[in-house]
Formats: sequence, C-alpha cells, structure tokens
Amino acid sequence: MLKELLHQKNMSIYKLAGISGIPYSTLNDIVNYKVDIANIRAGIVFKLAGILNISMDKLYELCTNQIIVYSEGYSVKGTVAIRNKKYILEFQYQNREFTDELCPVKKEATMFIESIARWQMEKLISDYEMEKIYELCIKAQR
Repeated sequence: MLKELLHQKNMSIYKLAGISGIPYSTLNDIVNYKVDIANIRAGIVFKLAGILNISMDKLYELCTNQIIVYSEGYSVKGTVAIRNKKYILEFQYQNREFTDELCPVKKEATMFIESIARWQMEKLISDYEMEKIYELCIKAQR
C-alpha cells in the first residue's frame, strides 16, 4: 500500500504534495483509493514514482492493492481490487467474465476480505452452474 510506503519514508501526504507540486486532494484520493490509479495522468504517476524512488509499475501495484483469491472447489483464481472505496471481485470461469462489488472498504471488512471474496466467487459459480442445468432441463422438456 502506498500509505505504508509513505510511512516507511517518514513522509505525509501533505509533505509529498509540497515536494511534488501535485495537489494534496489528488494525492489523498490516490493514497486512500478514492480514485483508480489507471485514471491518473501518466505525468503525475511518473513524477510520484521518481520522488518515491520506485518504478511506475511498483507505484501502480501499490495503488491497486490487489488480493489474489483461489477457489479449490472450482480451481478458479480471482482478484480483489479496490475501486471507488469498494472491494471489487473479478474472475473468469468457463470463458465468462465475472465482476462483483463485495463491500465498502472498511477496517472490519479488510480483515475478512479474502474469505468474503472466496465465498462470493463460489456462490456466483454455483449460481451459474445451476442456471446452466436449468437451461438443459428446459431444453430436454421440449
């Protein structure tokens, strides 16, 4: 997380704003996941990476904070990312893309987000499997 990197470097968002010339509000939005780093101008990302002495890829990684989740039952891997202060689950199953909003980013949810994501992924897959079975039953009745 970018917030942890700033803490390690004894740097506040306010101090980073002063050094970089980037508005505090912009930096605060980036650090607190209020805006997707992919929507930030490349010049700003380049400047921040230089000041923090990290690559742009590393900065992007710190700002996306993706968590990998795995369902053993379905052998499916997914990711949880933070967008607009919400945890978003994304995965692919049988050539279908799934995206689901899990919950708001809050301290209570953060402790359990992997379990929540795995449970939701398995629920979505199970529902999808049931829909396919239902469609086969309807076709068989015709």
